[in-house]
Amino acid sequence: MIQIRQLHKSYGSKSVLTDVNVDLHPGTVYGLLGNNGTGKSTLLNILLDLIPANQGMVEIFGMRYPNDTLNIRAILGVLPEKELIHAELTAYEQLQLSAMLYGIPPTEQEARITSLFEYFFDSITDLHKVCGSFSTGMRKKVGIIGALLHKPRILVLDEPFSGLDPGSSIILIDFLKNYLSGDRIGIISSHNLSYIEQLATHIGVLHNRRLLFNGTKDSFLTEGAGMLDRRLSALLQQEPKSSAGIGWLLSSENSKSTLE
Repeated sequence: MIQIRQLHKSYGSKSVLTDVNVDLHPGTVYGLLGNNGTGKSTLLNILLDLIPANQGMVEIFGMRYPNDTLNIRAILGVLPEKELIHAELTAYEQLQLSAMLYGIPPTEQEARITSLFEYFFDSITDLHKVCGSFSTGMRKKVGIIGALLHKPRILVLDEPFSGLDPGSSIILIDFLKNYLSGDRIGIISSHNLSYIEQLATHIGVLHNRRLLFNGTKDSFLTEGAGMLDRRLSALLQQEPKSSAGIGWLLSSENSKSTLE
């Protein structure tokens, strides 16, 4: 399991995370929610040992940083929000680089890369095109494949649906439902609540530096409105915005142009 205990993070006098405690068991898909700037990416970066916490403990299947760093990273598959794709490399070269870094035997690399590319892409010919020519969604799919090549036991996805078209998103959802079962753990941070609602078994809501909610998706939904977006809005106590100040924009009357 993953255990996070009494995690604190601050930058100077600014506190970002305070007293965060999470337990994630195999078979869990954890949907990490919250407004922009609430510390979601910071929490993921600490979990991945990309930045240090000021206080607290992270234990992953009985292992801890820094003594077990390499062993932990060997079971992690990561899709960062900001993609790490080299524009001058072909998709195959990019994925082959990922496979080499994870120590996948050369005899297995091509089969794994090709099979995953055929699953997520419409055309296998794109495999040998440079990534710089790809759309945002295509680069995102290359990143997803790179995170999966070594069959990670823990999959951490930061905004995985951003840039994907609806068809590709459905393919990814169906895949994750199948993959994140048994002894695997998924952690997904996303603003797309409809997709999170389809995938998550548990929900964490960060707000004002703390975990405002941490529990099962079913308990999250039964405590408020029956839909994830309505429940989240109620939990964060977000009041509807008044449009009085922008009435000029919403008015159906045509405004006279000042341009001749």
